[in-house]
Amino acid sequence: MNIKRYGVDAPFALLIYAVFGVSLLWHAYVNWWNYPIGIELTIGIILLLGALVFLRTTTRGKYKTFDEAIRHLNLKPDSQVLGLGCGRGALLTRIAKQLGPAGKVTGLDFWLSRDQSHNKMAVTQKNVDDLGLTDRVNLVTGDMTKLNFPDASFDVVTPSFAIHNVKNEQARINAVKEAIRVLKSSGHIMIIDTGRNINEYGQVFQDAGLQISQSMGLGFNGWWATLLTDSYVVAGNKPALKRQDKIKEENWSYK
Repeated sequence: MNIKRYGVDAPFALLIYAVFGVSLLWHAYVNWWNYPIGIELTIGIILLLGALVFLRTTTRGKYKTFDEAIRHLNLKPDSQVLGLGCGRGALLTRIAKQLGPAGKVTGLDFWLSRDQSHNKMAVTQKNVDDLGLTDRVNLVTGDMTKLNFPDASFDVVTPSFAIHNVKNEQARINAVKEAIRVLKSSGHIMIIDTGRNINEYGQVFQDAGLQISQSMGLGFNGWWATLLTDSYVVAGNKPALKRQDKIKEENWSYK
């Protein structure tokens, strides 16, 4: 069900683990009596097990992570939410289900199939429509490092397994800064990601004056093949503004 609706993350990476793992095991099998195959056999087993762990994470583990994340987002019926790198809508639709008629989730993506199989806006829109969430979701194409939204537009911002795809360090930092810029005062940002950038994101939060509420690994549910490719969450709250500044922010958000 999850694969049919939401696809597979990084499908080429999963394919590489599986193909090389099976190939090495087959090569070891056919050369069992010709030469020592211990190293070849070990690597093949590791790669194949990695593929199975990867498959579990993309079909089950990340959904458990998303369900847990929902409980920490402090969503209200009228919350305005921005989902960065929304893909085919696994987290996006979970959030939309928690909102009332006045709430809205905006899902932004570049829609690249290398990041997720069949990652297209039309596919995500169909998922949204099939779940009866059309009135609560708006999908857009955009660059998370240069968001086309006014300051203080959203109550919650949730980049999920997206920012690590930005390979340039300064561009990643810009993506986090942009997410904070469009967040309202007292708003909540939660980054769920993989890669080795947890400290980088936390530093940007601190530099922006955010209070970090979560910074931790996600355990086995976030393993993309091995412990070396694990996942984590970094979350924080934007400071509340003084009354006069709050009025200015609200006026700006209506422009």
